[in-house]
Amino acid sequence: MTPRADRRDGQSLVELALALPILLLLMLGTVDLGRMFFDYIDLRNAAREGAGYGAHFPADTAGITTRVTRHGIPGGTIVTISCTDCATSGGVATGSGTIKVTATHTFTPIASGFLSAFFGIGSVSLSASASMRVLN
Repeated sequence: MTPRADRRDGQSLVELALALPILLLLMLGTVDLGRMFFDYIDLRNAAREGAGYGAHFPADTAGITTRVTRHGIPGGTIVTISCTDCATSGGVATGSGTIKVTATHTFTPIASGFLSAFFGIGSVSLSASASMRVLN
């Protein structure tokens, strides 16, 4: 063996050791963005489902909340319901109005400890809402 070949034996290992943390961070970031997008889609669909039910039964806030939470949203989601100009009689809408359902969830990335320590990035608040006219 030549002296030049002996000096290059560990070069690949050193390059891998330097590049691996960056590659892992990119991979975790990609996974976290995918998870966050998936959670937002779930929140949006659940809010739309709750608003659709609320358009028929605007006084049934427990039923609206149940519709939203049974739609597969992440745990710990807060559901807010508001109805403007809603008149009901016996739980059934008698006038026209607008019901708005909002679902809010705090998303925590997988690598939250690393991201918050080095970049100041922590949990992200996701919110989706849907509005529909009350049907009479």
